[in-house]
Amino acid sequence: MALTRPTRHRRDDHAPAVQQADIEPETPEEDIEPGTPEEDIDETGTIVRFAQELNDAGYTAEISGSRVVVSPKINRRQSNTTFNLLNQIFDVARANGWIIHSNWGVHIPPYPDMRLPDLMVAPRDAEQYDDMHIYGHSALLVAEVCSGGTRAVDWDEKPLEYARAGVPLLLIVDPLTAPETVTLMSEPLKDLAVNDMREPYQRVVTVAVGRPLSLPEPFTMDLDTNALFE
Repeated sequence: MALTRPTRHRRDDHAPAVQQADIEPETPEEDIEPGTPEEDIDETGTIVRFAQELNDAGYTAEISGSRVVVSPKINRRQSNTTFNLLNQIFDVARANGWIIHSNWGVHIPPYPDMRLPDLMVAPRDAEQYDDMHIYGHSALLVAEVCSGGTRAVDWDEKPLEYARAGVPLLLIVDPLTAPETVTLMSEPLKDLAVNDMREPYQRVVTVAVGRPLSLPEPFTMDLDTNALFE
């Protein structure tokens, strides 16, 4: 059976300006100066603090395009699948002294953006951007489990963002396909632009439920996809 995945869509959603005839433009009373670096820094700090406050209050708040985005609450199926994934990689993580995170962010350059993966594996001494998030290249694996409210973002936006961040392994677990699928993306491109249309990861492997999926080094293990979707 040929397996496909959603195509990333990167369209310019801004409609062209409508030109109005016979209207003289108003002359501004004074020039509007662009924001100073100090103002930009203050705005960035405000965005980060707002996201932190939302997360402290129990929401799942991410930063995308310098905007705070609140994700839908996790459903039971998504929660079960995330637990099943954690359960499979727990022994490898414990043997290597790694930490499995379920609510720590990944810094997305070049903005102060942040994504909160459903599951992330990182060394204990992983380099962090700040208290809220880690540098992507310091993670070992990031996993997203799709739900109806997050599936489009998981497929269309996050692969490019995580690749730009340098995340070496991205796992997308999709229980909404028929049959369910698990996709592993590896070998991120190193020169990705913010709106790059290239595939962000050079290697993409998708398997249907029932077939094992091999995780490369440093994991060197097979995922039991049947057990993921129990």
